[in-house]
Amino acid sequence: MIHEALRHAVGVGPVRLAQLHDGGIRCWDDVLAQPERIPNAIREALVVECQRCSEAHAARDVSYFVHHLHQEDKWRILTEYLEEITFFDIETDGLEHDSRITVIACWHRGQLETFVEHENLDAFLTLLDDVTLLASFNGSSFDVPRVLDAFHIPDLPCPHLDLRWPAYHQGLSGGLKEILRQLDVQRPDDLVDVDGEVAIHLWDRWRQNQDAAARSQLLRYCASDVLALVVLASRIARCEPPLADALWRQLPVAAAAPSVASVPDTLRVFDGGTFGAGSPRRMRAFRSRRSRSG
Repeated sequence: MIHEALRHAVGVGPVRLAQLHDGGIRCWDDVLAQPERIPNAIREALVVECQRCSEAHAARDVSYFVHHLHQEDKWRILTEYLEEITFFDIETDGLEHDSRITVIACWHRGQLETFVEHENLDAFLTLLDDVTLLASFNGSSFDVPRVLDAFHIPDLPCPHLDLRWPAYHQGLSGGLKEILRQLDVQRPDDLVDVDGEVAIHLWDRWRQNQDAAARSQLLRYCASDVLALVVLASRIARCEPPLADALWRQLPVAAAAPSVASVPDTLRVFDGGTFGAGSPRRMRAFRSRRSRSG
């Protein structure tokens, strides 16, 4: 289906696209094989762009499509690269723009990976070097900027696709939890009432009181969002999604679950003096060592 992405070419809007379809031009191969059937006004630009797309596809250059396809066509990327996507989500210790990352969860090459501040958070950078395509939900506005700030890196080493917009163009709007309701996907019972604000409280309980149950619940919640993205991406790609129950069995095992029904009106954000494993000095040194060894 990715071969039918034409909207990003110069001069191809909805009306022109319909005209091309009516004329039997539906994909890159059609354009390249029958350029004489393309209107003169857009012929050269469309032929050049379809050639570039064909070359990028042959080279498995997903970055080209992430950066060039029209928003309405980006869902097509999922139809081609679904099995190569690494899904990720983060939690932070506050709701402010400069809040620190506490947990990162990833679904990478069929395995669930979790990274925790003060423990192994910097290992996420190693995983990024092995990523073909990184996907999130609303990550362009939140997760990715937080990652760049936390690890003091100028950009991700891999392309990133925010699933919020392909979902929107497939008629799935709202936040992730609302979309899951639309898809009739039910989270495990112990995670139904957990949200981002509760995640802040759970982290505080873990750091202040060494509450292992709070840590476990936090990891399960973050990981459940990541596994939900696997289902969402499959639906966007119009593939048969994996069964949610099978995915939930991949979640970290719950400890004796803490009660999260009531969260304090004012969440106390953990105020550790140092940045821990995500300190600027350590992150710069880590990337420098990897650069020299590579």
